[in-house]
Amino acid sequence: MDQIIAETVKGISETITQPSLINLDYADMSTIMNQGGVAVMLVGETQDKNKTQEVVNDAMNHPLLDVDYRGASGGLVHITGGPDLTLKEAEGIANNITERLEASANVIWGARIQDEYKGKVRVMAIMTGVQSTGPRPEHAKAGGPLPPEPQRWRVGVRRERRR
Repeated sequence: MDQIIAETVKGISETITQPSLINLDYADMSTIMNQGGVAVMLVGETQDKNKTQEVVNDAMNHPLLDVDYRGASGGLVHITGGPDLTLKEAEGIANNITERLEASANVIWGARIQDEYKGKVRVMAIMTGVQSTGPRPEHAKAGGPLPPEPQRWRVGVRRERRR
């Protein structure tokens, strides 16, 4: 668990501070996080040839992040890939990972090229305004064991909007 938290903090700080092909900065992070509600973080990585779909599947099916984020109101997505990552692939990843958000969701995405990621891709996404902190519906219907206390795995704070 400590490693996941450390990677999350490192990923967020690198996303904001390191130059990228499509930059994300503190203002982007602040815009998404200030939308309020529960926030969850998704992380995925793959070396599969079908990078666009496999990295999204890896992020969405992480065993420690069993939260239904459909209908979230905001998303910050950062994609890291090697020199072989195309802009079309990066856009496809951003679209695939945010397709379950509400139609009017504020989504900001960026991409970075790093030589050490040749042949692989990594995605980090923060979804805000998540309505459900319970397990995804497909896990509840399966009748299988649910992860203990799924709300423990959310990252972020709950903020209520002032009226």
